[in-house]
This record gives sequence, structure tokens and C-alpha cells, in this order.
Amino acid sequence: MVLSIAMCLISFSGFACADVFYSCDYINIASTDCSRFSDDITCGTNLVTYKNKCEFSKAHCADNSINLKHYGPCNGADGTTSSPVDAAGAEVVFDFMCTSLSHISCTPGGSKVCASNGRIYENYCEYEKAKCTHRELNVLDCQI
Repeated sequence: MVLSIAMCLISFSGFACADVFYSCDYINIASTDCSRFSDDITCGTNLVTYKNKCEFSKAHCADNSINLKHYGPCNGADGTTSSPVDAAGAEVVFDFMCTSLSHISCTPGGSKVCASNGRIYENYCEYEKAKCTHRELNVLDCQI
């Protein structure tokens, strides 16, 4: 599953919004420093322990077969027992991006975005913020 979302490219030195769809680009940009994110230890289905959602997201974006096995560090029993979580990696990445996006203010301007809820958003950044809490939203073609 490839994560495809319209995203403001965010960095800690600022951000710029672009009117294109990105696939894990936010996670893979050089300015995304995972050490700046709080610890949130998870175990991947590849039996690697990740320090936080950023590190897990980078691994999933590099290999989309990696999913969340469970919260907490991997242990010796992980290879032999089923997991209570086994969440799709793309959902964890989406949650991570939404958390990051929630901490910034979208700059005005850019192309307006028509959404399936009937609203017209000022730009993709504002649309993505709304999509974080209403995941069923989709972009629609419309005349503005």
C-alpha cells in the first residue's frame, strides 16, 4: 500500500506548500530529523524496534511491507506469536504526518481545494489538516 496524500512539506526551519500529491516525501526529506520527535517505541513486523513514529515511518516508506506489530519494543516471542495490533504501516505514517501538520500554521495562498464534504479549502495544507480528522475526505474537481 503506497501512502499518497497531498502534503505541505514541513521542516523545522519552515515549510512550503505544493499543489502536488506526495508519497512519503515528507518522511524522506533530509530535514526530517527523527531525534526531534518524542519516544514512542514500536515493534515492526520486520521485528525491528523503532524509537518513535518518525523512525517507523521512514522504515515503512522505504519498504511498505513493514507494518506495526505492536506497541513497545520487540521481544523474543514476537517471531512465534500473533500480534494484537498488526496495524497497517500506512496508517501509522498518516498519523505521524497529521501530528506534525497539526503543529504548524498553513500559510495563506496556493490553489484552493474542493473536497467531498462540499467545502472549499484555502490550499492543500488546510485540506490535509481537515483530512486528518475526517479521513473519508477526498479531493474533487470543481470550478472555483
